[in-house]
Amino acid sequence: MKFIHAADLHLDTPFSSISKFSKQLQENLKQSTYTVAKKVFKTAIDQQVDFIILAGDTFDDTDRSLEAQMFLRDEFEQLNNFGIKVYLIYGNHDYFRDNFSVINFPNNVTVFGKDVSTAELIADGLHVGITGFSYYQQHVNQNVVATYPSHGNFDYQIGILHAGVMDNNYSPFKISDLLSKGYDYWALGHIHKREILHEYPYIIYSGNTQGRNQNETGIKGFYLLEVKNKVTTAKFIPSSVYTWQNKSLNASEDETIDSLILKIKNLLLDKNNLVTIDINNAQKYAADVVKTIDRGELLTQFKDSPAILYKINLKYGRKSNLSEIDQKYWNESKEKTFDLNEIKDLDSRLYGNEVLRKHINQPEFLSHMEELVQNTINKKYNGE
Repeated sequence: MKFIHAADLHLDTPFSSISKFSKQLQENLKQSTYTVAKKVFKTAIDQQVDFIILAGDTFDDTDRSLEAQMFLRDEFEQLNNFGIKVYLIYGNHDYFRDNFSVINFPNNVTVFGKDVSTAELIADGLHVGITGFSYYQQHVNQNVVATYPSHGNFDYQIGILHAGVMDNNYSPFKISDLLSKGYDYWALGHIHKREILHEYPYIIYSGNTQGRNQNETGIKGFYLLEVKNKVTTAKFIPSSVYTWQNKSLNASEDETIDSLILKIKNLLLDKNNLVTIDINNAQKYAADVVKTIDRGELLTQFKDSPAILYKINLKYGRKSNLSEIDQKYWNESKEKTFDLNEIKDLDSRLYGNEVLRKHINQPEFLSHMEELVQNTINKKYNGE
């Protein structure tokens, strides 16, 4: 038996901060989620899999476009021609609503509803059970895994879940919760980073199929699973059209724009990479070099490079250490300022926004904010 586990296709991702790119590149980026989805479905046909699991957030928004719906319908009909079934749940981005779709999927597609249920099929002689549920709102605070049935009278049972480990906004669970069900495989979605949480049985986050911003670095893809004699093997299949990368340079006092351009060119050698460059110790640069970078003028100088320069971040250190009393005041103010609860209370309307709330709740949010503030202070301090 063979099947594919993919998640977080996010069809119709708008891609932000790309207005300085060429119109063609902007269009290619916006189409990239469709391109990688086609690769998922083509791989299914080429590998003659029995079925595909899509573990949530297939669409980027619950108000999905007609283009995205018709695209999926056509792809699913092609899969149907090859006898390949599709098992799909909706996540927090494309959560389930009554009458939310204007296009009906073909009969080889099973869409799980808001209540946990189990679909059955025969694949390569195995009686297979697939259990899952779709989100019915943006946040699901309860541990829905608790309502999943234990392993039934199946040769092989799969659980589909769009959730975060102990993430109270997204069907929180512990790995032990999943193991207690006795399933043979867990197909997870939601986290845009592939990760194998457990082997024997496999509990796998496949990650998203295409990185969508500078924080989603590295090659993205999906998993091809094969079951022989009830032993499951997992193979990662890369699918990214564009790969986001972070690279760094160290500033030098004798740097000129010409020498900096040459250094950056040497970091842009890999085709179809979107590169963010951090320049450390930017306080060493002359004022005219800093001004040119701050105005964004360098971003347009690398149109012929294989990789694409997405952003340059100037990171400032101090020319001299803080005095003892300055360090004392910084430490005290840092503790009071970078309090997550205080930040959430600053403006309930901001925290009520789904995108901002998700960003604020990321584990690295506070440390990132602290770094940005320290960088701003360092820049001003160096200029005085």
